[in-house]
Amino acid sequence: FVESMRSAGRKLCAGLRAQAVSRNANFSTRYLPCTQAKAELGPTFLSRNAVATHGLRFMSAKPEKENFGSIYVENSPQSYIERLNPVDYGHYHDRYQELITTELKTFAPKDRKMIAVELGSSYGNTTLTYKCGYKWEAACKAWLDESEPLTQAFDVHVNAVDLSPEALDYGKKRGIFDETFQHDFSKPYSFEIAAKLQEADFVTSIMTTFYIPTERWMEGCYKFLSDRTKPKLLVYNVMQSFDQRNLTPELLFAGIPNWTAKSSFNKHRNFTPTEQDSHNGSKEAWTTTYLVTFHAQEPYKAH
Repeated sequence: FVESMRSAGRKLCAGLRAQAVSRNANFSTRYLPCTQAKAELGPTFLSRNAVATHGLRFMSAKPEKENFGSIYVENSPQSYIERLNPVDYGHYHDRYQELITTELKTFAPKDRKMIAVELGSSYGNTTLTYKCGYKWEAACKAWLDESEPLTQAFDVHVNAVDLSPEALDYGKKRGIFDETFQHDFSKPYSFEIAAKLQEADFVTSIMTTFYIPTERWMEGCYKFLSDRTKPKLLVYNVMQSFDQRNLTPELLFAGIPNWTAKSSFNKHRNFTPTEQDSHNGSKEAWTTTYLVTFHAQEPYKAH
């Protein structure tokens, strides 16, 4: 039995090493090398029963997620609203607005414009929470009535990064975004985006980490943290219903000094009928939002 388990462990390790990141329009999947998986799963990784258990955990398919891709290729957010209102998408929007407004009241610079980078900006619904203080109903109204001027909750310069040129063009035209950058998150960041991340005070990514491979996510975080001479705020969420990776700050930033974090566990939205079937009849998807403050510190000086 022991020898058979050792053999299974060797095969599992070889299989995990051979896998690469796969990505399609619906989701991204990460397969860990054995040594990395062992580090994340702890010393029981290759214990008597762990091989089969954790092998299934890493190799099994993710629960199905509804494909909302069609709403991101329109020239306005009309379809976005029509498709997401029935699944109560506004619930999380309102919770995020409350969280970020409270946080920015103490974090946002008082003597200058705050520089923000939003990874996965879509048509600017998240932007409207922190730039204008809009909850979901007000955001939808601002989208549908473009003659209405936007109010300003915080003085912020928004650099919007997204895959959809239609969404970026709309947000720029509506005055939600200041600068826009089209980007495929499966690829390394361009020099221009990397420079914006480095100079940013505030980076946020809401409902987007699911589509960003781990190495690309960490690349963006390290660009953001390459200048620690001023405080920095990172706010992101993880949709545990669809993304089984451990993206907690305690793991991601374990080797980085001088930061504090808060988290909030909230309803994301209702599952669609398709999603309910693959989630054992559950009705709601929930998500964890992390607010990580990296406190200013002096640059490292080599001996």
